[in-house]
Amino acid sequence: MAQVSINIPLENIADIINSMDVKEIETLCLLLNDEGLELIKRKKEVEADGFKFLSRDGVFDV
Repeated sequence: MAQVSINIPLENIADIINSMDVKEIETLCLLLNDEGLELIKRKKEVEADGFKFLSRDGVFDV
């Protein structure tokens, strides 16, 4: 996997995080933990052609 290094002062990172809303912070936390790679993989699968979501009726067998 490619890596990128960026010089950003710590104060700027803190300001960015402090300006995030709750959903953005939750997303950041998920992406930074071990589940992040799995979430990214699933996102790519969803964006792939031919992916079909289950309908509400299909999920609940109504």
